[in-house]
Amino acid sequence: MSKLLIKNGLVIDPVSGEARADLLIEGGRISRLAGRIEAPPSCEVFDAAGLWIFPGFIDVHVHAREPGAEAAETLESAARSAAAGGITSAVLMPNTSPAMATAALVRKYRRRAAGLPANLYFSAAATAGRSGKTVSNLAALKKAGAIAFTDDGSCLPRGLLAGLIKKSAALGLPLMDHPEDFSKTGRGVINAGPVARRLGLAGIPPEAELFAVLGDILAASTAGPIHLQHLSQGACAAALRAAKKMGWPVTGETCPHYFTLSDADIKKDDADFKMKPPLRSPADRKAVLAAIADGTIDLIASDHAPHEGRLKAKGFAGAPFGIIGLETLAPLCVTELVLKKLITKKRLAQLLSLNPACLLGLKKKGRLAPGFDADLSLLAPRRLKKVPATFASRSTNSPFKGRPLRGWPAATIVSGKLVFRAA
Repeated sequence: MSKLLIKNGLVIDPVSGEARADLLIEGGRISRLAGRIEAPPSCEVFDAAGLWIFPGFIDVHVHAREPGAEAAETLESAARSAAAGGITSAVLMPNTSPAMATAALVRKYRRRAAGLPANLYFSAAATAGRSGKTVSNLAALKKAGAIAFTDDGSCLPRGLLAGLIKKSAALGLPLMDHPEDFSKTGRGVINAGPVARRLGLAGIPPEAELFAVLGDILAASTAGPIHLQHLSQGACAAALRAAKKMGWPVTGETCPHYFTLSDADIKKDDADFKMKPPLRSPADRKAVLAAIADGTIDLIASDHAPHEGRLKAKGFAGAPFGIIGLETLAPLCVTELVLKKLITKKRLAQLLSLNPACLLGLKKKGRLAPGFDADLSLLAPRRLKKVPATFASRSTNSPFKGRPLRGWPAATIVSGKLVFRAA
């Protein structure tokens, strides 16, 4: 049985809080946690002095592009990118080509993902072929190994929404929605406002997201639970907050770009700043930060969306939406949330570890306690490094290149195995 002893680190559990402790891993599980543990025979020792030790980060919103766009990303490169970012588990979105919409495809790509550096889970298309016309065979997709349902990239159809919620809930899997009213988006490529006008670009009004969020919340009030993806604005956070006060079963995520950037940071026609929903106003950025701090937002995900450089070179008008984020998620959260004292380290463990595990029903992940999976993210809180120009990802479409950050991953451990160690 393989053994690994991690010594001298600050262990941060999302329930019990933080403590200086040693952590013993045996057979891929956490077996013991104590102030001081002597290394048993044939045990590898990792000195984590000066590091923060979190339960393995779980990113519920990742695009790996395989099948269909392997030049931008593959399962293998996405797993390496996740491990380099301190992410031990990632949920892949189904908007591939062909869409991850059949049991056969889910089984095929689950086999391909086995043995990679990070745990890769698959969400499956909620509607057949992501067409928005008929409900997928959700039971067959679950049996094949799908861990969630979504039509990400498209909004769940209003006419099918209540039925989808009820069927997903009956199967015990989360239904996640990309809330966007495309009739409001139109030809928009950037947030509607002064920056769009300055650059001469078609704007996306805030109602495109807000109207869909309100529709999702109303459906959840009577049908059951739904998870709102990539919330970007204060009005949407306020709607989620109100829904929770009513006791309605709605959860929501945001992404690092929505609490670190606004459309005011877009100085030129640079499509590395083009994503959907778009970067909103500075006031929206502050409102998203407040929603993270007060517990309205349940978790943070990267919405890692790699694209080839030749496509992003087309500028806002012609480039695809999306930025990469697996490798910058942790340092952006540490730098902008924890070190600025907006949230505690314990709260970060809830946002990146426990709450995603609960959403997905991963009962042995999300905590640092005996019996839990030995998935760990070890961060160097004071190490200052600029976001590089190249990544473990095959793509480089990040608006954060050159930005100095702290809290970079020092090591990533999956099932008790060291899958990444910083140079």
